[in-house]
Amino acid sequence: MTIICTGKIANTTVGHIDHAMAYPAGFQRLGHDVYVMERVGSNRCTDSNKQTIPFEQWDGRLHFEEVMRTYGIWPRCCLIYKNGEATHGLSYAEAVNVAKRCDVLITRSGEIHKAPEIFEQARQRAYFDGNPGNTQVLLQQHGENYESLNRYDHLFTLGLNIGTEACPIPTGCRQWHPLVRPVVLSLWPTSSSLGGKCFTTISTWKGRATFEWDGRYSGDKSDNWSHFLDLPQKAGQEFEIALQIDSADHQTDRHLFQDKHWRLSDPGTLRNLADYRDYIGRSRAEFSVAHNRYVQFSTGWFSDRSALYLASGKPVLVQSTGIEPHLPTGKGLLTFTTMEEAMAGIEEINGNYALHSRTAREIAEEYFDSDRVLAKILNKIGC
Repeated sequence: MTIICTGKIANTTVGHIDHAMAYPAGFQRLGHDVYVMERVGSNRCTDSNKQTIPFEQWDGRLHFEEVMRTYGIWPRCCLIYKNGEATHGLSYAEAVNVAKRCDVLITRSGEIHKAPEIFEQARQRAYFDGNPGNTQVLLQQHGENYESLNRYDHLFTLGLNIGTEACPIPTGCRQWHPLVRPVVLSLWPTSSSLGGKCFTTISTWKGRATFEWDGRYSGDKSDNWSHFLDLPQKAGQEFEIALQIDSADHQTDRHLFQDKHWRLSDPGTLRNLADYRDYIGRSRAEFSVAHNRYVQFSTGWFSDRSALYLASGKPVLVQSTGIEPHLPTGKGLLTFTTMEEAMAGIEEINGNYALHSRTAREIAEEYFDSDRVLAKILNKIGC
């Protein structure tokens, strides 16, 4: 089967790159004929000062190639500039010929629909929603042209509760198939480290799109981090966040954490897959809050990053978004809603670390193994 995977890869942070690349790498493991294509406009081609530069001078081209080589996909790739005016990897004519025999095109985000000679050739198209709640509400508010979702045959979402009574988010009369994030387990072996001192995570602070629905405001991730700033002092545990803060009050926001004894590191240092694996491998466990929209609307979202901690044999303690009916919690994977529950989770992990570490990997193998997840997706699509 010929499969084209698309997404925003050329200038995206490593965590999201791994999420996007798990699909082509996983499908290739299953023996399919897999290609990766991404369309970019001139607005994406900028230098370190955010100034627009020609596609031929853009570092995103080299980054795209490096990522593809890391995951074993190069040279079956095409980075498309505008309407095929230039490419990196396959020529545009070669990419169009691949599209003509494409059985299914899969995208999580990006602008591939703006390259009609690629997009419209596929026999079937599937959209993978990584922002449950946001996607459905904007579709409801802005109509069928939002993300061109009306042009997809199948819609999948990381919101495991979307379309159920547990979640009030509208579905737009669409069938949203629940999806857990696939992990190529061979790329994420159990860490040889017995566990460092720090509970860690990789996180953003502010700046994501917001919305209002059913009289409730989606909020931001900072809303939930603010509720747990006192945790290091209360729990007597070391915490580190590779935290991306882009707000105008950058220093003020950093001091909110540092004054409460959080250790902050720069997510920009996680430049490639090896860096990302090493950061997680040196961690004792993951502790993280969720974006408020996932909590507020009980979407059942589970982080792609948390799945990688589990695969690495690192226990995960995360804020509840309604995942409990779908994933086993209590050992290896623990959830919390209050400060007291978070503290109890930390004590439980530290008191039974070997058990929680072993169970974390078992959960990854049972629920997130790309061989299983992707086979289910193709079965749902009917391929």
